[in-house]
Amino acid sequence: MLVDPTRLLDDCERAWREAGEPPVGGPEPVAAVRTALVLEALVAYRLLADHSDLPRDTVFARWPACAVHTVALTDGPQLARLVADARARVLAARPDLGAQGAAPESAGEWSRAAHEAARSLGWTWRAPTAVHDSVASSRGAARPPELRLGPGAGSVLLTLPGEPGPGDWQLSADGEVFAAQPPYWVLPGPVRRVEATDATGTTHVSAVVDPDTALLAFDADGHRIPPDEPLPAAEICILHAGALLIEGADPGVVELPTPYGWNGWTLSRVSLTGVRRVRASAAVAESWLDVAAGRPLGWEGGATLRWITGDDGTPVWHCPPALRLPRRQGEPDTRLWQAEVRRPGHGEPLVRHTGAPGALLDPWKDVPRPLLGPYEIFVHRVGSRRGRRLAAFLAEGITAQPTAEWRLLAPHGGLAPARITLGADGPVIPSAHAVAFSPYEITKRLVLADGVRRFAAEARIPHSEVRLELDGQPLTWSIRPLDIDATDLAGESALTVRLPEQAVAVTPLLALVVEGTTLHTLRPERRTRTRRGDLRYSLAALADTMRDCAKAEIRLLVAGESIHVATVRTQPIAESVVPDGGGLLLRGLRHPGELTARLYAVFAPWEPPLTATVDQSGRIPLPPAWRSLGPLIVHLKAGVPTPPPPGWPRLHDRDTLVLRRSSPWISAASQGTGARVSEYLAGHGALPRDTDAIPYQWIVAAHGRDLQACGARETAPAECRSALADAGPTALTGAADTALRSGELASVLAGSGLAALRIREVANPALVRHVWRQAPLCALLLTAPLLPYLSGDLAYDVGELYPEEAELLGEVSQFLGDSAVALLAGQADRSGAVGRFDTQTRALDQLPELQQRAVWRSARVVPRGLLDPDTRADAAWRAFRARKDLQYHAAREEFHDGLDAVEIFLNDGHPDLAQAFRGRDPGRLHGPGEAWMRIPQLSLGCALIARLAAAGDGRAAGLERGLRHLWTPLASHAPDLTAVDIALAECLVTAEAVRSTG
Repeated sequence: MLVDPTRLLDDCERAWREAGEPPVGGPEPVAAVRTALVLEALVAYRLLADHSDLPRDTVFARWPACAVHTVALTDGPQLARLVADARARVLAARPDLGAQGAAPESAGEWSRAAHEAARSLGWTWRAPTAVHDSVASSRGAARPPELRLGPGAGSVLLTLPGEPGPGDWQLSADGEVFAAQPPYWVLPGPVRRVEATDATGTTHVSAVVDPDTALLAFDADGHRIPPDEPLPAAEICILHAGALLIEGADPGVVELPTPYGWNGWTLSRVSLTGVRRVRASAAVAESWLDVAAGRPLGWEGGATLRWITGDDGTPVWHCPPALRLPRRQGEPDTRLWQAEVRRPGHGEPLVRHTGAPGALLDPWKDVPRPLLGPYEIFVHRVGSRRGRRLAAFLAEGITAQPTAEWRLLAPHGGLAPARITLGADGPVIPSAHAVAFSPYEITKRLVLADGVRRFAAEARIPHSEVRLELDGQPLTWSIRPLDIDATDLAGESALTVRLPEQAVAVTPLLALVVEGTTLHTLRPERRTRTRRGDLRYSLAALADTMRDCAKAEIRLLVAGESIHVATVRTQPIAESVVPDGGGLLLRGLRHPGELTARLYAVFAPWEPPLTATVDQSGRIPLPPAWRSLGPLIVHLKAGVPTPPPPGWPRLHDRDTLVLRRSSPWISAASQGTGARVSEYLAGHGALPRDTDAIPYQWIVAAHGRDLQACGARETAPAECRSALADAGPTALTGAADTALRSGELASVLAGSGLAALRIREVANPALVRHVWRQAPLCALLLTAPLLPYLSGDLAYDVGELYPEEAELLGEVSQFLGDSAVALLAGQADRSGAVGRFDTQTRALDQLPELQQRAVWRSARVVPRGLLDPDTRADAAWRAFRARKDLQYHAAREEFHDGLDAVEIFLNDGHPDLAQAFRGRDPGRLHGPGEAWMRIPQLSLGCALIARLAAAGDGRAAGLERGLRHLWTPLASHAPDLTAVDIALAECLVTAEAVRSTG
């Protein structure tokens, strides 16, 4: 018998309204059949609503009880599948309903609609946010990444929604590619922006550092204050380059330890009450940030649990706070604000509140109890959708009591054991009533639940830790004794110890101890405006003492205890590495503490490094896939595993060992094209030359010298460069899948001839847009035909371009900086002298290494475009560091012939380019030993010839082929300078072409 769907829904609606809220547990068998029929009927009417251009949610509004009971009585994990199956059955019977491409059904949309339907009926039932018995993350899956300070303000994080899993997020930070997993990614240093792509392919752009302001502001909870909003007149943290300039009242600045990777920046805690505006001294003049007059938007009252946080580091409120609406000075009360409370990732708010400017609201009024998990408050003007979001993690009624409010370092490593006792005064309960911490545990995971929902949280007690600084660069904090190479003591090295403030009433000393005898003691530096419990000890004074010692301990003398905080050694961690059954064995091991090994496969350099813990006997276990990978590079590092830095370790580092194996090699780590390229590197077969092999060819060409030194096929780098040249534009687009830095790409562009490749048009702007995210230097060459439209010349009207092409031009200034736009407009290169080796460089060469680093340390403190002065200076500094390697090539007679050939060519018809080339002339040299000072001039000259060839100059193309054998080794030793010169040459050649056509 056929059932009328309208009558079915009406009957079920009446029956379920009379029955009230859905029962706990699964439905009876008869009810299960009825629920399945109702589900199919609701799907059918939603498709009919789509077909009739009606809102789909009108179906749930007409039959709200059906919506609630259908979602409640359907097994949570199966809801998405059952809805999809019902939709397929309806479309099979009525194909016309899907003819217009009806939108697919979402299980999350059904759950949210059921929740709203329950509210309309006055029921307290809530759609579970965590299906089955899984633990919900405190991050909303649909929430974009957020920039914030990490725990203890020791790092800057980009929170990543979702659950940990391989390949969840692909990040591009100023063109450098990283892979990351939730819950967060630690920024390795200041960058201008990060593009984060999730597993669905959606890209979120997070602006980080604006070079004009050189300042980031964070509220008391560590969340970043939007850069387009005035700073609140409250206590905040400011991360800034240079000194902090303030107009108005004295803010009482307290300098905090520099976050990891942010060398040259300062983190300050300031109270902006009475302050008018703020600026960083490294910022552009007059780039002041105003402080909001009146009352700032923010939380007031409430209470957080000091020892419990969300799984992404957010504070947990056990007593919900009130919300203070913002108020500008002189603002009328009639301009009302609205606050919407919602779950992250859910579009429909739970409640809405309206208030006058400066009013104190209780945003949790009418929110279904108990209050548990993450909430988001969207505050905006009534009638406007532009506003600001605040986040809060609530766990109403939870209490926590630790056995100690601070965990001190233990004498032999780790922390003093501690315990947190948890309690509950309501329906929200923790997964454990007590959390115990062992000496090497900083955090413990726990779950907060209310019987329906479960959210992950972390327990943590503030603790002591130590941090090493090398060359002024702070490394990560550690609770284990640090391993210090004695050669690093001569540089600008320091050790910072974090203690509770009451522990420094008597100044702790740092002692150098050899075989139980104290040879040297250090007092902490007197640093003003610093957190009182953070003590910094300069280690340079220990360098001379360590010259006659094989190994020594650094111990902290505090409160009658002698605490081992570091070990200093004058010899490498190990002498060599050899195979040992199913793993590797370190011979001559000298490091007694915890040790991490990072392994890189020479025959598969595209594979991510394997991180393994070395046991006490010096053995490194290997998974089966790594036991037959041929030669391995083993980089040793003291301490616990940390995320590996991008790129390869330095082969000449004494803690980097190479295992050269001559046994037959079998591919095990990769399949397909990667396996064939690996076989080729091992000496078996020919180089694959299909399109899929292009990313592998880039990587082999970029790491060619290291691969050759470790046993790979000798001809591999040259053959890969040749294959890339044959691939042409396809090779440039394939660079987006390599995760290589711009400098590494530049060295291959120079050696392969791709830097001289002529691109006549941008055939696929969408594809080039992808390359801009992953390999911006290659994208610049692909975008070259459009660069004249940045010149401002009347012959090149931007309005002629398609929107996709105009979007590519926006990436040019983002990557190259403002200097590039000025050059393309025909203006003189105001930074032309930056990068030249001249008399000042000669004087720098005479200084000790420590003073050389001090002179150049300010370069790239603020991240800028590739052609801005700071970036050029940094590239020149890196080339200067490689001057001994470059001297060998610069001293050859053909090097001088190459300089003469470039000069003759440019003087014949290219006066502006010739002037830029002469601007790199170091002047008269004091002997053949200074030949390296001409390297920047030839580098720019080769780049100019290559880009002239790319512009269609046949004579330049012939000269470029003749210079390539000179340019290739220079580019491999000075890759960053090569990247700058290729981009600079493109701008100069384009500007010349615009002038000639004008």
